[in-house]
Amino acid sequence: MRETPLILIVDDEKIIREILAKMVHVLGYNAMQAGNSTEAQLIIRQHKPDLILLDMIMPGVDSMEVLKSVRSDEALKHIAVILISGIDDLEAVSTFIEAGINDFLPKPFNKALFTLKVNSCLAHIAGRDTSQHAQKHMETFCRDLSHDLNNALTGIIMTAELLLMNAKSEQEKEHIADIIDSSELVSSLIKERRQSLSTNANAET
Repeated sequence: MRETPLILIVDDEKIIREILAKMVHVLGYNAMQAGNSTEAQLIIRQHKPDLILLDMIMPGVDSMEVLKSVRSDEALKHIAVILISGIDDLEAVSTFIEAGINDFLPKPFNKALFTLKVNSCLAHIAGRDTSQHAQKHMETFCRDLSHDLNNALTGIIMTAELLLMNAKSEQEKEHIADIIDSSELVSSLIKERRQSLSTNANAET
């Protein structure tokens, strides 16, 4: 999410867009506006807003198609969507909930409810981004640590092999051989773990 979140307001009524834009600015966020679904889809792909305030009924491509296009696109599906409608139709709203909206905001707008829902959505995004960043940081740390450990183990194995060549007693050879076997086992486990992390990372992308 941006340092200052960007919110896209999608509504065919200009007066509604202007009211929502002022409410968004009061909260300290940036706003863009789209008067129809086609314009909205263009802005979404170009600017990738953090949150979309989507009117449920508009001319042109319907709002459900906008929502589905966002949720089906890997580059866009993380965007939060709050559905806006003056229609008191829970059945219609439920279809949007099933399709993936994050929340619902009824018209006429209540300032306190608007503030609560917008801030809640953005807080959820910020928490998700922080969690993903922490996970990536931990994965990087583990990869670097395993690489350093593997290098250290390689050095131990090479040194032990040299000692084995110069060992005089059978007991000394057995001890050195145990060191080599143990080091190779740990090195093998580290390589398997690194491979597993790499496979999981590729699967997520």
